[in-house]
Amino acid sequence: MVATPWNARFEAILRQSLPGLGADAVPAADVPMVAYGLDSIALMGMVGALESGFGISLAGQLAVPVRTLTAGHLWGIVSAVTNPVWDNGRPPSAGSAGLGTAPWAVA
Repeated sequence: MVATPWNARFEAILRQSLPGLGADAVPAADVPMVAYGLDSIALMGMVGALESGFGISLAGQLAVPVRTLTAGHLWGIVSAVTNPVWDNGRPPSAGSAGLGTAPWAVA
């Protein structure tokens, strides 16, 4: 069994969204998901499933061309939204630059 950096819920969403992924295959974290049949329409469905499955909003968080998007990239984005490292439970102060914005710039 190949170790993956993501959890079972994320992998289940990948499996239902990637038509070219074999039943027993594990998606590689560093392979563009177009290799598994992902296109822009399927990506919209995958994003909706991730938002529903994780109770998050990915609006404005995903700016990666579909042809280069990997499962590892996507898991990094989902992880950052579900567990932001800058969220220490306190509201940002007026002079806090960067708080409340995503810590990545992927294009």
